[in-house]
Amino acid sequence: MDRDVIVVFGTVQRVMRAERAARDAGLDVDVIPAPRSVSSECGVVLEARSGEAAALAACLREAGLEPAGVYLRKGDLWLPGALERAGEGEAVQLTRDTAYGGCGAKLAKGVLATILCGLPRLESDDLIVGIEYADDAGVVRVSPDLALIHTTDFFPPMVDDPWAFGRIAAANALSDIYAMGGEPLAGMNLVSFPLTRYDKETLKQILGGGLSALEEAGALLAGGHTVEGQELLYGMAVTGTVHPERVWRNGGAQPGDLLVLTKPLGTGVVTTAAKAGLAAPASLSEAIRWMATLNREAAQRAREAGPHAVTDVTGFGLAGHAAELADASGLAVEIGLPDMPLLPGAREAAATGLVPAGAGKNRASLQAVLEIESEADPILVDLALDPQTSGGLLVACDPGAARDLARRVAGAAVVGRCVAGPPGAVRLLRKGVL
Repeated sequence: MDRDVIVVFGTVQRVMRAERAARDAGLDVDVIPAPRSVSSECGVVLEARSGEAAALAACLREAGLEPAGVYLRKGDLWLPGALERAGEGEAVQLTRDTAYGGCGAKLAKGVLATILCGLPRLESDDLIVGIEYADDAGVVRVSPDLALIHTTDFFPPMVDDPWAFGRIAAANALSDIYAMGGEPLAGMNLVSFPLTRYDKETLKQILGGGLSALEEAGALLAGGHTVEGQELLYGMAVTGTVHPERVWRNGGAQPGDLLVLTKPLGTGVVTTAAKAGLAAPASLSEAIRWMATLNREAAQRAREAGPHAVTDVTGFGLAGHAAELADASGLAVEIGLPDMPLLPGAREAAATGLVPAGAGKNRASLQAVLEIESEADPILVDLALDPQTSGGLLVACDPGAARDLARRVAGAAVVGRCVAGPPGAVRLLRKGVL
């Protein structure tokens, strides 16, 4: 049997220690360069066999070596997982029965606005952030030096593997806490599960993936709520903490600020292509890796940059969330289409017309404020509108701080600038902004 497990550690020294400990225990392991779809800071990983995963886990515990990550081979894919899952059979096809996947299932922004219009608001001096500017979460002051961040996210699967789906959904929910400048405190599972379609082990794997994200974030699992439904849905309600005077908003950007995006775009088109059987395995693995990655480090780096406004990029796409930031800040935004960082295979998927329906909803919702420069690349326009699942942070800050932030966060890039103009307007430029 080929080696089908990859274990990631933070440093080359820890990888070498793990290799020595495993070989001393008689296990078949090797140190190899990290595949592109596997996240490794030091560039090398430990390769092992699933049949020896339990023995390897015990060996690493005895040696005091905690893996930074584990990847399991599923067919041609490397998927995030856990040593306890090694050797399991092929994942069920979660996306087979879904019309929309991930954040692409969001109600269109324009539709949601008409629904919310006219509903009364429950006001309080302690409600620091409410629904007025479509911020990423609500924030309530509970004392002079403590506020609670409240958010929730759930959606249908965008990938077939249950553990990866759970991990991505939880990472997506946690992202709102980071986008508000806070730290996650606790999460609660939200589940709709069709018992007639999937077995109970599938749900257990989904919940295990979500738990892994909470654990990495340093948050607690406080409970949850599960119903039997016709469609599989999973997500979390998450609570975080922040100082009342250090809350990040999606408003506050200033003319002259540059916009930094901290993750590459294309999760919508890549997963749509994968559902059609037209995505290269390496492209899908890379998309899953990015979706499963927490925005914790990006938020830490953004804090050092002194941001004027922050949001995360999810179902409304880069253009849609930039429009919200621009509206809340009372200015306009220009996005340099060639500047956008893209996932491997994203451009190719978009070029074949495999654009999710959510991109069309986003374009329709933005028609009153969106300007597309003549001769702009239509494929890049589609990618600017592509609904993202567990996307990166969009950070507005001074030009020098923005360039430094883009250098310090892997996968990040300066993608736009803030300019005086009609509030909420977004202009897609055929050339870069720098």
